[in-house]
Formats: sequence, C-alpha cells, structure tokens
Amino acid sequence: MMKVVIVDDEPGACDALAALLARSAPHARLVGRAYNALEGIKLIQRERPELVLLDIEMPHGSGFDLLEAFPDRWFQVIYTTAHAEHAVRAAHTHPFDYLLKPVDPDDLVLALRQLENTLPKQDLKRIEIVSATERTFIAITAIVRVQADGGYSTVHTLDRGKHMASKNLGHFEELLPAGSFFRCHHSHLIALDKVKALETRDGGMAVMTDGSVVPVASRKHGAFREAMARMVQGAA
Repeated sequence: MMKVVIVDDEPGACDALAALLARSAPHARLVGRAYNALEGIKLIQRERPELVLLDIEMPHGSGFDLLEAFPDRWFQVIYTTAHAEHAVRAAHTHPFDYLLKPVDPDDLVLALRQLENTLPKQDLKRIEIVSATERTFIAITAIVRVQADGGYSTVHTLDRGKHMASKNLGHFEELLPAGSFFRCHHSHLIALDKVKALETRDGGMAVMTDGSVVPVASRKHGAFREAMARMVQGAA
C-alpha cells in the first residue's frame, strides 16, 4: 500500500484529490493532509509517505521550500498547481509528474499507476476494510473469499466473520495478490489456498474450508484449474 500525503493550501483541492484517491487508486492510502509548507514538513517527517501531492504557491513557504527540508528525499513528488510557469524550476527537483489544476482525474490515475510500478514490491500482510462506521484491518491469510454486494463487497474470514466494505469487488481483485486469489465468478473472489474441493454440480462449485460453496463460472473452469495447479506446485 502506497502512503500518500497531500500538501495544498486550498481545502477544496485537498478534498478533490482525496476523493479521487479513494475512488480510483486502491493501492494508495491517504495518511494526512497539510495546508501550508511548515505543516507539510512535519506531516511528512511523521508519516514518511512514498508520495507527496504538492502545491507550489502556499503560505509559510512554497512547495520548493518544503522540498529543501528533505535533502535526502525518500519520497516521490507529483506537483498539483495552477501555475504552469513553475514547470522549469520544478523539473530541477526531479518530480514524478507536474499536473495543472484543475487536475484531470485520468492524468492523476495514470501517474499513480506508473509510480506504483516503480516502487519496490512489498508483501501485503493485511488489508484495510472501510465501512460507513469503522476501519477494520484483516490479515490476508484470514480471508476466505470476497463477495460482491452491489457497489459494496463482503469479506468473509476464517472465523466466519463478515466485513462489509464500501468498495466494489474489482477493488479487491486488484488489491489482493493475483497468485493467491482468483475471480471465479462475476460476484466472487476466492482464496485459492482455502479451496477444499471442486464439485461438478450446477456447472461447477468451489467448496471452501469454512464450509461455504461458491459458484465457478463455466468460462472460468480452465483458468481456475490452472490457478489451482500452480498453487499446489508452489506449495510442494
């Protein structure tokens, strides 16, 4: 999960970027926002993000002033500014991208995806489930399956827990390791190591270790068997 900080003196711009991250960047987690350079420096030092979405013209120092506080910078920067005239100076700070306000959502999503591909891959241990009332952290190894529920999803765990998430199934398909989870049906994503048996009734059903039975779409049968074979070989 890529940790992201927003530093921008316009609350509306911060809100728009935060909403875009939540909607379109499942591998990005907003860990804080600051409304001037001084606050931004403290926030970055505390949270140690991989990415800073940075405005340039702000009170109490510019975005350039903020970066001078980090001579050994470990994070990437995407400038989000209304001022094209700073582009030349910005280039000397080696940003990942330079986006003009109002930020085009497609441009930001593309930049985030490209950035994610350059970051060192880390083993995902837990995921964050966000509902209307709470945030729950669940170990990847505890997940049996994820079921679509309209625009939401329900994460089923080994203890037979059910965790409603305000994300669609596609979010979890992209987030969870592809070698360990398989989209066996348009409404179901299952953990391959939690599959106990494959029944042929009703066109194909995966029996899970928690006792649940999940349909396997006919067009997915071949890919499912191949995924299971790779799982078995990897465990050998």
